[in-house]
Amino acid sequence: MARVLIIEDSKVVQQVLRHLLTQQFAKALIKNVDFAWDYQQASQLLQQHTYDLALVDMTLPDCDTGDAVRLTIEHQVASVVLTSTLDEAQRQQMLELGVIDYVVKDNRDSYLYAVRLVTQLLRNKGLKVLVADDSKLSRQILTHLLERQLYEVIEAPDGEQALAILRQDPEIKLLLCDYAMPVMDGFELVRAVRNYRGRDDLAIIGISGAGSHGMSAKFIKYGANDFLTKPFANEEFHCRVMQTVEQLHLFDELKAAAELDHLTGLYNRRYLQEHGQKMFANDNSNFTIALIDADDFKKINDDYGHLAGDSVLQQLAARLQQYFKGHLVARFGGEEFAVMIRCTEKEFAGLTQRLSDFNEQLKSNPILLAEQPYSLSVSIGLAMLGHSCLDNCLLGADQALYRAKAQGKKQLWIERIDVAS
Repeated sequence: MARVLIIEDSKVVQQVLRHLLTQQFAKALIKNVDFAWDYQQASQLLQQHTYDLALVDMTLPDCDTGDAVRLTIEHQVASVVLTSTLDEAQRQQMLELGVIDYVVKDNRDSYLYAVRLVTQLLRNKGLKVLVADDSKLSRQILTHLLERQLYEVIEAPDGEQALAILRQDPEIKLLLCDYAMPVMDGFELVRAVRNYRGRDDLAIIGISGAGSHGMSAKFIKYGANDFLTKPFANEEFHCRVMQTVEQLHLFDELKAAAELDHLTGLYNRRYLQEHGQKMFANDNSNFTIALIDADDFKKINDDYGHLAGDSVLQQLAARLQQYFKGHLVARFGGEEFAVMIRCTEKEFAGLTQRLSDFNEQLKSNPILLAEQPYSLSVSIGLAMLGHSCLDNCLLGADQALYRAKAQGKKQLWIERIDVAS
């Protein structure tokens, strides 16, 4: 979580920024936001705290224009300028000082852009970027610009080395590659990368010198997300990179929305089935599935209401996630959960005991219902090892769960017959 400093003498602007920074998309990244009215107060705060980022007004009542920006940069704080007006001389001055960007305060959209910029910059911390260019000077310039945006930068002098680095480090999320490189040019690199990493996993920006006819279209057709022509303005570079990385975050958010259960935060049934199929395909002999169902859950909803029932499911989900840490835990539907567990024949007896003990854990540490301890129990169906596919394993666990319910609930039942045989 980051700490942000806003230096701004307008009470109205402070209120607007305070409101926008408390919205959910920014709040998740920012721990503290401190406000300074003038240069003196900003100086005191910078001595007291370490900041990740600063939004700085160019003009303050107790200092010369731009002094506050110089102050934050001297304290090695990544800085974005806020200004009412900006002529060309001031713009050049700020960029030479090393500010990341500037925002002209002329309408509400300006403040939205400022907060969006802050949010993206904080997301950038620790995000890996690979720069592939045979020119050492070009790599140094690009690395400097990217490090201003808080990225972690890796360099490669040609396409072949870039490809090797990408294969070794799947955490790299952005590739900037020049076209004219020895051994493997930019087109060949992009094509090779796209064979195993899609646009939702790695963003690519192609770069080439001016006068290369049709270069941008070719790069994009081969799989790049965007293209830059040298020489480019620093501001254009920052905007293009920011928009490209934002697209990756949008992909991640859409993916999370499709794969996560909105109530409990666990993976959903779709994720379990899609990823479980892959896991079973690789090693079906060492995987099994337990289906866990909250006993008498309908009575909770009937007696206490659905909000109370939702709270019970959230607490149960948290217990399962902690109890089966390291395993795939998913909400299978309603009050039913699934745990996909890797184990061997020798470990199976220990697994059954661990599953049986889960009810004891719920008894010794009861969940809360209407702010009172509630004795919740679960029924568990466990499929034996050796099922030929995920669907058969799920069917076996479902049959076992049915038997556990039929035999009086609050117990574990094991399906001992492989339905595929």
